[in-house]
Amino acid sequence: MNALETDVVIVGAGAAGLAAARALHDRGVDFLILEARDRVGGRTYTLRTHDGAFPVELGAEFIHGAAQSTRALMREIGEVPLPTDADSFRLIRGHLEPAPDRWEPAERVFARVDVDGRDQSVQTFLDRLKPGSLSADDAESVRTLVEGFDAALLDDAGIIGIAQEWRSGVNDSSDRPADGYAPIMQHLARIAGRRLFLRTVVTHLQWSPQRVRLDARCDGEALSINARRAIVTLPISLLQRNIAFFSPPLPPHKRAAIDAIAMGPVIKVALEFRTPFWREIENGRFCNAGFFLAPATQLRTIWSRVPDPAPVLMGWAGGGAALRLAQRSVDPIRAALDTTAMLFPSVDVQRELRNAYFHDWQADPFACGAYSYLRVGAGDARERFAQPIEDTLFFAGEAASSDDSGTVAGALDTGYSSALSIAK
Repeated sequence: MNALETDVVIVGAGAAGLAAARALHDRGVDFLILEARDRVGGRTYTLRTHDGAFPVELGAEFIHGAAQSTRALMREIGEVPLPTDADSFRLIRGHLEPAPDRWEPAERVFARVDVDGRDQSVQTFLDRLKPGSLSADDAESVRTLVEGFDAALLDDAGIIGIAQEWRSGVNDSSDRPADGYAPIMQHLARIAGRRLFLRTVVTHLQWSPQRVRLDARCDGEALSINARRAIVTLPISLLQRNIAFFSPPLPPHKRAAIDAIAMGPVIKVALEFRTPFWREIENGRFCNAGFFLAPATQLRTIWSRVPDPAPVLMGWAGGGAALRLAQRSVDPIRAALDTTAMLFPSVDVQRELRNAYFHDWQADPFACGAYSYLRVGAGDARERFAQPIEDTLFFAGEAASSDDSGTVAGALDTGYSSALSIAK
């Protein structure tokens, strides 16, 4: 068995783990970072189009809100934000009609939520509204937003957490890194050098104040690491499934905080075509189209990379929609093609197709979901989850962010914060 010594061991080389490594490196603190995958980036996952001209994001894609940490890293490498202001269209009775504000009806409903009252699931909240106080279209808008944007399950997500998120303004604006998230993650990873271990799965973490022993398998070989502290950046779902690998067990208040946060399922599909045909048909009507909504289909949302002329359409199913696809053993690529064919019946989309990819984040063994949401009654679970234990175990990741949960920026900020708490 190989045995290594360091000041801080970081579990996970996603955005949070890489940010923590960056901050420790800048302050002269020795560290090792362990990653189960054969790549860095975690739930960011960037491929390229056939000609290499455009990124294809099967994981995180957008930048939500101010996201200062994300934008600072982009400036360091000269990457620019690509605006996502674009037209939206909705499939109604077989025809694409303009959808000027696809979320406005849901936001009006969230404005009615008493965030100081008793929490309840989104589904219960909708069921208990007075008859006639909410139209069927508005109720469907809420369900679509909660499942699609928050990747949450309607009977599990707390209405207060969803309402507070939408009132915070983090979703008011968004854009995307023009060259994708991969260059940002690779830029962060460069400082790690030989201190980064890929294909390394942690099996046990034994701890006492100011002392951590971590056992892992690195390319099938046993590896042991002794450190003074650990920064754990595993997705909340993996912590829930592997809570027993902590010895001694985490205190009850920490386990309660972890259990109060859920991980939303997402299936994401990329269809790469020979040309961006939708920009040419119907006299260029969809030239500035960003989102195509098809509520009655198996894959409800399709989007383009406008203003980029990328020949790529992304398909998305989140929350209950993703679970239904998986439970019915539906081929996500087939579902995306079928939806695209319904959107553009004049085009032979199968003939136009060049490549297709998909990723089921719920089935990913190193993620078990896409990003987090708060369960009913969670309250300040994110803040409680983020609190260190005995100045020894630190926790970071988007689920630990009270301001930017579910985003790369939230993961980066909590990684920086944990490292700065150690290096103070």
